[in-house]
Amino acid sequence: SEGVESGDKVVFISSPFARAKETAEACLDGLAESKCQTRIEKMGVDISKEIVLENRIMERYFGRLDAEAIYTYAYVWPLDKFNVTHTAFEVESVAAVCTRLREVVTNLEEEYEGCHLVLVSHADVLQIAQLYGANVENVGIFSSYRFKNGEVRPMKRTPDSLPAPSDLEAPERGTGM
Repeated sequence: SEGVESGDKVVFISSPFARAKETAEACLDGLAESKCQTRIEKMGVDISKEIVLENRIMERYFGRLDAEAIYTYAYVWPLDKFNVTHTAFEVESVAAVCTRLREVVTNLEEEYEGCHLVLVSHADVLQIAQLYGANVENVGIFSSYRFKNGEVRPMKRTPDSLPAPSDLEAPERGTGM
């Protein structure tokens, strides 16, 4: 409810990938529950029931590691901290993710002027977006700002708006994809 005023509209923008789309649907289902509906009505906020699918917020491409177990992503994250343009293992660079995020946010701000946008995407993309939007000097440190599943954070324009960083913990071997 931060920064939301009576008459404001909220729009959910989701990656078309199943996990993100299902998360957006779960959020809207939760907001439709009577306890939330009462609060939303009191606030005078219009929450769009339609989820806008946006291909440009799909998860980061992990190249040769894409079909591998998730713990292999930990090979890439330390490299990101030192070089946002690297493409080791043929991954999409952090810089390339920033470029597509800049394009999509610019387009969405024009199309949904005056609306509050809820981006529902994947860990790396959301973390990169938050640091890029907050004007952090080295966006490559995004992996120190992990989102919990289903966590909602406001996207602000200054580094002091970010949560405290945490140490990067590699996923354990043997964990699924």
